[in-house]
Amino acid sequence: MASDSDLGSGAGFTSAVAARVMASACRMVGLDDEGAEQLRFDENALYRLATAPVVVRVARGPAYLPSTRREVAVSRWLADEGFPAVRTVDDIEQPLTVDGHPVTFWRLIEDAGRPATYGELGAVLRDLHSLTPPSHLGLPHFDAFGRADRRIELVGRSVGR
Repeated sequence: MASDSDLGSGAGFTSAVAARVMASACRMVGLDDEGAEQLRFDENALYRLATAPVVVRVARGPAYLPSTRREVAVSRWLADEGFPAVRTVDDIEQPLTVDGHPVTFWRLIEDAGRPATYGELGAVLRDLHSLTPPSHLGLPHFDAFGRADRRIELVGRSVGR
C-alpha cells in the first residue's frame, strides 16, 4: 500500500500524464481510446471509453501496484461467487503497468435510474459479509479509522506552531 506521503503528493501525476497512460494502455490491449471521457481525477484517474462499455483506471504510480493487484483479485473472486459487484474485463491480463502506473480495465455499470434503497444496500452488505474470502487474497484487517490518528497528530503539530 502507498505511504502517507505517496498518497498525498501526487508528484508528476497530472491529468495529461493520466490521459497519455490511458491511451497507451488501451493500445496495448486493442481498445480504442478515441473520445474517452475523464470521469474522475483524484486518487486515480478514471476514463469511460466511447467505443466500448469499459472504464479504464490509472493509478498514481508504482506504490499502488500491490493494492491494484488485490482489487483485481477480489473482483475476480466476487465474480466467481456470483456476487453483484463491478467486474474486470475478462480477456485482459491485469493490471498492466504503463510508465510505472498500474492500469486496470473494468466493465461499465450503467446508471440504474434510481438510487438503491437502504434495504437493498443492507441486503447486499449482509450478503458480502457472509462470504469467506480466500486466504490468498491477503485482505488487510479493516481499520475503521485508517490513518486518522496520524492525521490528527499532524494537524495538532501544525496548529501548535
